[in-house]
Amino acid sequence: MPQIQRLTRTTRVSSRRRYRQLYCPSCYRKFQRSSSVLKHLNHPSSSCAPWFMQMEEYILTRHPKATEYRSRLRAALGTSTLMSRWMSMNPTPACPSRLTTDPTTITSLAATLPQPGNGQGFQQWFNADEFAHEREENLYYPFASKAEWQLASFMMRSRMSMKDIDDFLELSLVWLQCCIPPRYSNSGQVRDCLPLSFKSAKELRSRIELLPKGPQWKSTTIKFDGFPTKKPLVLYYRDTLECIESLFKNPLFEGHLNMVPKQHFRNGRRLWKDWISSDSAWAMQAALPMGRALLGVIGTSDKTNISVMNGDRVAHPFLVSLANIDTDVMLKASNHSFMMAALMPVPKFLCPKEIRGLMERRLLHHCIDIVCAPLKAAAMDGHIMSTSSGQLVRAHTPLVAYIADAPEAADIACVKGQTSHLTTASYHTFGDPFRHPERTGDLTWNNILSVNSAVDPWDVAKYQKASKELRLSGVHLPFWRDWSLSTNPSRFLTMEPLHTLHKGFFDHDFQWGRKIVGDEEIDFRLSIIQPRIGFRHFKEGVTQLKQLGGREHRELERCFIAVIADAAPAPVIRALRALIDFRFLAQAPEMDQVTLTRLTDSLAEFHQYKQHIIDAGGREQDHFKIPKLEFMQSVVSGICWAGVPMQFTADVTEKAHSTEIKVPARTQTNHRDYDPQIARYLDRAEKMRLFDIATGLGEKENGAVEVDDDDSAYDEVAAVAGESSRPVRNLFRLAIAHSLQYPNLERRIFTTESTAFSLNRTPNLPCISVDDAAVLFDLPDLRPALGDYLKRSNSNHSGMPAVSIIGGARRSTPECPLPFSHLQVWYNVRVQNKSPHSKPRPIPAQNLQAQPPNAEWVHGRYDTVLLCNDKSSAWPGRGFREGLHGHTIAQIRLIMRPICEKSAQTPPLPYIIYAQRYDIVPQNGSPTGRDLSSGMYILKRSIRTNGSRLGDIVELDNIRIPVELVARFGKKADPRFTAFNSLECSTEVRLNKYSTKELFWILESVSL
Repeated sequence: MPQIQRLTRTTRVSSRRRYRQLYCPSCYRKFQRSSSVLKHLNHPSSSCAPWFMQMEEYILTRHPKATEYRSRLRAALGTSTLMSRWMSMNPTPACPSRLTTDPTTITSLAATLPQPGNGQGFQQWFNADEFAHEREENLYYPFASKAEWQLASFMMRSRMSMKDIDDFLELSLVWLQCCIPPRYSNSGQVRDCLPLSFKSAKELRSRIELLPKGPQWKSTTIKFDGFPTKKPLVLYYRDTLECIESLFKNPLFEGHLNMVPKQHFRNGRRLWKDWISSDSAWAMQAALPMGRALLGVIGTSDKTNISVMNGDRVAHPFLVSLANIDTDVMLKASNHSFMMAALMPVPKFLCPKEIRGLMERRLLHHCIDIVCAPLKAAAMDGHIMSTSSGQLVRAHTPLVAYIADAPEAADIACVKGQTSHLTTASYHTFGDPFRHPERTGDLTWNNILSVNSAVDPWDVAKYQKASKELRLSGVHLPFWRDWSLSTNPSRFLTMEPLHTLHKGFFDHDFQWGRKIVGDEEIDFRLSIIQPRIGFRHFKEGVTQLKQLGGREHRELERCFIAVIADAAPAPVIRALRALIDFRFLAQAPEMDQVTLTRLTDSLAEFHQYKQHIIDAGGREQDHFKIPKLEFMQSVVSGICWAGVPMQFTADVTEKAHSTEIKVPARTQTNHRDYDPQIARYLDRAEKMRLFDIATGLGEKENGAVEVDDDDSAYDEVAAVAGESSRPVRNLFRLAIAHSLQYPNLERRIFTTESTAFSLNRTPNLPCISVDDAAVLFDLPDLRPALGDYLKRSNSNHSGMPAVSIIGGARRSTPECPLPFSHLQVWYNVRVQNKSPHSKPRPIPAQNLQAQPPNAEWVHGRYDTVLLCNDKSSAWPGRGFREGLHGHTIAQIRLIMRPICEKSAQTPPLPYIIYAQRYDIVPQNGSPTGRDLSSGMYILKRSIRTNGSRLGDIVELDNIRIPVELVARFGKKADPRFTAFNSLECSTEVRLNKYSTKELFWILESVSL
């Protein structure tokens, strides 16, 4: 261990002028600026954000407690001007939330919560380090200061090699600024910096090694007598129970750990959400002794290539996580909720080829047996653990989910290839339209025992032959055989969406449609869909692309049915649409019994029409013996047992493979003996993450954290970690914050109960006459439309049109006078919605365009939306599966606000849009008016009696959600179509219900 001189934190007298001390109305932490208070409250990871969200809800719904919250915020900000100004504003009429009419009731099972005790919480762990006494004076020891730690952390987290770091430190600018000793300036003041306490990458790394340690890596060599390998089999691993304890006491997850199994009900119907609300959590908790808690373990493993372009270097990582963590938090990769627990050896056995696979599978189970032995013991007897605050609980750790692709899942379940790991189905019955009996753990284990009793397990050739007769893989000691509450692989091997849903779509659904429609036609159709900001546009098609990832698969799912509709026979479209419905339904964050039934019905509909795919030439084989189709039969039972599938997606683990394995293997090793070097890198990375959290909490306790106007609220733990990706911008909270922070400015961000709107501060056209705008945007009836709108507004017309908000005879003349002559015009507006289910959260805002014609967009660029006819109607209510009642599909043609004369006595007019209406084209034999094959509404533009398009003025906050319209291409798409004219020149279009998952759930009334 290198000797390090005693480093003390220097203090500096601030030259700023002193500000009045303000504070947070929730936690009473002090700030110097009102903007800092508001940013603290508005930060998405702030522990005080729920207080601010509660205030937002009370104000929007005019709750009696709104006054109390206003008073607390007024006192905290030290002013009444902001509040009085804000209170005088006329809020947008609030739409009733679905939650106010359809409440969710919760039934909880008696369980033990963490109790006060003398446990070692996170801060106690940090302060138990051997250098804790040094950090009493210098929190960032063994670094000289926070600035030095930030520089060191940046270099270690970057992809710089040791040589790159040395070269960087030798740069003259770095040396002059950071490495020379302090000296006096001309004014006699000491320079405001300390020299770097390290001069090379080696010294820097040695200081990182001195940071407090997390779960430690160790290794063991594995040998199978009589089965030599090319290289020794070395397993690098950590104590998995320590990994679970580290997650359990991590402050990042405080407040996001669910310890009590729950059952949710709405309108008498059961709701399945995350694992803690599933049948398995309820059953496992009931099986534990009184006074014990349940911590569900998630395991995942998958081989990943390390080599680039050449070589056969492969790593086999094993990760663990906690199913008790909220799904939204667990799936955020930057939270590192999945901890690397082992790097399993990838062997090259020097034995006959036919038995190599068997030995590899035995090695896999043997490694997991070693790694998970502490978790098995805790699952049986329980283990006392401490929360981040030091509370104690005796917890059991059953394996509740194992995330793996199909081949690895078969290895885990100990079944041979072309055999379902979930049911007793095999290759010849994979295409059956029903679910086969469950392949229980008892069935598999009893079959293994029968083979063990008949054949010596180490007489490998005979054992393999006997195992194949029972469709076993040859593993004689599966790791799950003695894991309490977890001896059934068909239950803990949950459906994995990334491979089963998205990869399965591209491998099968898309390829069938591609063969039927043809490469050239499908590429052309993809290229002429009108682009939308924030969504992938395949301007060259996809058939010539060599490599597509999960994101591309998802983007293709959005438009696949709209693209191939009419080009393939209707029964084929119906079969493929049923599969897409299944894939979108399975991604819902909560499910009720109706949704589960629809999942089953969608799969049954595919099997009913699947033969037409073969008849049309979409599939060369004359069968559908596809493993992923067989796995879909077990999705409904898996949801009931373990919760919704999306909590077990491999997206996070695939990301971890890149950041934790591939990147360090390529940048932090000498390209030999990867595993030990990767393990050392992971150990350093873990130390740095924990040190970031601990020092952030320490600064918060010391009151050293100050949130400046230009900084994020990094006083909270999630931001302190330093790796949080950019969060979704919450326009709902931002609207209230801006009203408070800038009371004298006109609002450009405003909300309804369900939708938030954001306009640029400066309009694209700050002042344009009404007539010039009509010419620029090709809207000849703009002036009379404004006249009609003013008449409706002045008469306080409350009875909205029964069919549509846009329509009716034009009452104003083309030359009608207006109380204004000019408009402010915007070319775009950002619209943000909340997720439609019982845990509403803002989803990423969409940028809607309304641009006039230009050289590229000769007809202009105009996006489409769903408008509500009555602002007081609930959204989304019970969805729109039975029709778009009370709502209208329209295209935004102009976003504007009239500029009233300064002498006018009328209040400022709201933001308004000119929108043109689409009407539904009724379909024969369809009770809901949708196309039976594609399941989408067919629309056409509304036309007035004089042949012009039907448009009218609508207030901007009538918009409920953006939608996508795709041209109805017919049997063969018109070659004159381009991405810039297909929507404008089509006589009929489709309302693409798959454009976003949220829109699909609303239009299909999924669990609403």
